[in-house]
Amino acid sequence: MSTTAPPPTTAPVGGRGTAPAPSSADAQTAAGNRAGKRTGSPGGAKKRSKSRKPTVSSSSARAARARRLWSLVPVAALAAVSGLAYHRVFGMREVLPVVGLAATVPVLLVLLWSRPTDKHKPRPLVGSLAVSALAWSVAVSATLYRDDALAHALPTPDLLRRAGSDVLDAPRGILTTVLPAPGDAALLVLVSAGVWIAAFVGAELALRGTSSALPAVPGLLMLAVPVVLSTGAPGSNTAVLAGAVGAAGLLLVCRAPGRRSPGRMLAVGVPWVAVLAVLAGVVAPQMPGVGAPPDLRDKVSPPPPVRLASVNPLDRISAWLLTPDQPLFRVLGPAEPDRYWRLTVLDRYDGVTWYPVNGLRPTGGRVPEASDEDAKAAHSVQQITLDKLDGVWLPAADRPTRVDVPGDVDLAVDPDSGALATDAQLTPGMHYKVESSVPEYDPDRIQELPTVYDTANTALPEVDAAAEPIESIQEFRRLAIEATAGATFPYQQALRLANWLREKHRYDVTAVPGHSYRNLRFFLESSKEGTSEQFAAAFAVLARSIGLPTRVVVGFSRGTAEPDGSWRVDSGDVVAWPEVEFAEVGWVPFFPTPGEAGRTGAPKNDPADATPGGQVPPPAVNPPAPAEPSRTEKDADIADQVRPGASGPVPSTGGSGTPLWWWAVPLAVLFAAAGGQLGLAAVAPGIVRRRRRHGPPDMRLFGAWRQIGDRLAEIGMPAGGALTVREVAEYGEAKLPAEVGERLWPLAKLVNDTAYAGHAPLAEEADEAWRTCTEVEQAVSRSAERPGLRTRMRNRLAPRQLVASLRRETRG
Repeated sequence: MSTTAPPPTTAPVGGRGTAPAPSSADAQTAAGNRAGKRTGSPGGAKKRSKSRKPTVSSSSARAARARRLWSLVPVAALAAVSGLAYHRVFGMREVLPVVGLAATVPVLLVLLWSRPTDKHKPRPLVGSLAVSALAWSVAVSATLYRDDALAHALPTPDLLRRAGSDVLDAPRGILTTVLPAPGDAALLVLVSAGVWIAAFVGAELALRGTSSALPAVPGLLMLAVPVVLSTGAPGSNTAVLAGAVGAAGLLLVCRAPGRRSPGRMLAVGVPWVAVLAVLAGVVAPQMPGVGAPPDLRDKVSPPPPVRLASVNPLDRISAWLLTPDQPLFRVLGPAEPDRYWRLTVLDRYDGVTWYPVNGLRPTGGRVPEASDEDAKAAHSVQQITLDKLDGVWLPAADRPTRVDVPGDVDLAVDPDSGALATDAQLTPGMHYKVESSVPEYDPDRIQELPTVYDTANTALPEVDAAAEPIESIQEFRRLAIEATAGATFPYQQALRLANWLREKHRYDVTAVPGHSYRNLRFFLESSKEGTSEQFAAAFAVLARSIGLPTRVVVGFSRGTAEPDGSWRVDSGDVVAWPEVEFAEVGWVPFFPTPGEAGRTGAPKNDPADATPGGQVPPPAVNPPAPAEPSRTEKDADIADQVRPGASGPVPSTGGSGTPLWWWAVPLAVLFAAAGGQLGLAAVAPGIVRRRRRHGPPDMRLFGAWRQIGDRLAEIGMPAGGALTVREVAEYGEAKLPAEVGERLWPLAKLVNDTAYAGHAPLAEEADEAWRTCTEVEQAVSRSAERPGLRTRMRNRLAPRQLVASLRRETRG
């Protein structure tokens, strides 16, 4: 069959119409051109490619290279921000020079080594890495480790190993140091390494890659390190957050795709980035759910405490008192009549001696606040200059909050007590500044507070080296009960114990020194004479024997006023006193030494006797308004107070007996377990029944049969699945009414067919099975053979039976 092609349609010149169909030659030429365009083969495509303008491609390439180069600036800025975030860890003055060097040098090296040009590709990455690593080793050797470097600039193998070890150990050292940490090379090397890595990796990604956001990742990852390490340190990361957002935003602007020059992109994008950074710094910290990162300090085992080579100050009291005119130090600053300069705290007793605190941690000058103190406090600043005071402990008004020491002194602090120490012996002329928050105690509040339960502060050695009971413990407890007879609350116990020691014993600087069990018994029972060493140690031991948490403090009274307004503290001003720990207010001092303190803590120099300069002030023209009673007056009333209904001393919450909550927790667990078992026993049958009624028809069929078996077991059928389906039907027919028992046989046959003959039950058959089950349950509930309610409840509450029923159901 032949067809005739239609004639070609032509259009008039200049008019519209259908274009004439191309000839076969034209089609072949067009195909060749398309193929050449795809494959690069010669032909028409070659001619077409020659007709293109090369300026478009070259200008795009130059713009891309310019964007890569400009993006190095925000890369360096982001690396610098990750380093400046350490300002809460070390202080801005310590980290600024380290960050400036580590954020710029690697970027410049990468620019020189890896910069792509029109004629050359970037050099190998391995070479860039080697050059950067060598440069970092020289940089840290010439700055942080300058004293140990070769020619004060070049690294040695030992120095490189030390620097690598310091980088790995620095996080743990920071987490175990009271922040701000001292600017030691062993810690600052972490800042240098982290910033250098962020700058190097970010610069390489910026020059070698095309991603817009990827070069920001190293800096943001390194930023997380100081943010976590600075948890709990003073200061804020708000500015750091804003800086990171701004640097990352500038990086995205610089690397944004397009043909615009980086300058035009920055001109448009910088205002928006600035707005975004401000919002990040102001709004983000206020958003719900934004808080401090997790504190890792509890997850890190602390390093060995700072070891001190010094004589126990408590053992030196007698020697200082026998040569009372040695000038030890001077204090420039306000000092009230009841001001004491604390030297050290002793909180551990082994029956022979009291030991100073051993939790000293390095610090850059900050002293953390006491976690349990909520007392009113007054701010005080002291300028202290040492004279003949030796040892390692630094005197200061309690409680220090900030200490500024000379740069060559390594400072350590005990976070719990606030005691200050150095790593080397004190030298005459050493000058330092202390800011303190001096607590002001209110007896009206303290008398209502319990003591803090802490077995470490109530412990006393009760057996000797041969594991025999120490007789002195019972004698100390007897004396303490006698001294505090009639006291009905912990604060009154402490007051009466201090009064008893002052009234029954005498102060004598020539008394036999020592504070062991034997020394204290001799002091309490025989000589009844001692210095503040014996009075403070005896109070602490007696109070611990009746459950009061105590410790001993060695310090000095305020000293003698000098014409220049300072206070000269001599060896004769030494004094020891005990402290008792109360909830909410912390450690409260007591002064049991007669002559050294008044009835309840007033110093021996009564401020009403004379001014600090020794001149009696002129009488006031108008008598002043009655002042609020002092602590001395309030304590006197509290010590003699008798509360109605109290027949004896009330045990302290810090006593050596078992606290109330130790009983409350097991009882609560027991009641919770019993309640849970009762609730589970009540709801378990319903849960099992609902589970069995749900699912495909075959599972519902088997569930109905299991439910029937459980009900028949209540009227004597052996449980445990030992019976066959036929035997279950026979038992039900024998025990149930005839109209109910007969319905078990068709159901038993259906169960057997489904389980062994491959029968697929219908939904109607499963529904019928459950109707039969309901009739069986009703019949069992009316059966005379069903056990009584008590027996059924006992069986249902049996843990084994309860677990077994649920387990059988889960097994299906």
